[in-house]
Amino acid sequence: MNKVIKGIKLRLYPNQSQREQLWQMFGNDRFVWNQMLGMAKERYQNNPNSL
Repeated sequence: MNKVIKGIKLRLYPNQSQREQLWQMFGNDRFVWNQMLGMAKERYQNNPNSL
């Protein structure tokens, strides 16, 4: 069975208010990602045998 994966390119043209909200959201996402990554690294350092 062959699997076909399609992709879509999308361009946004936000106004100034929307642009500020997007940057805030991206910053929040980055913060959460880094926090969770730090927790995972710490958990692995404390118990390297578990995955």
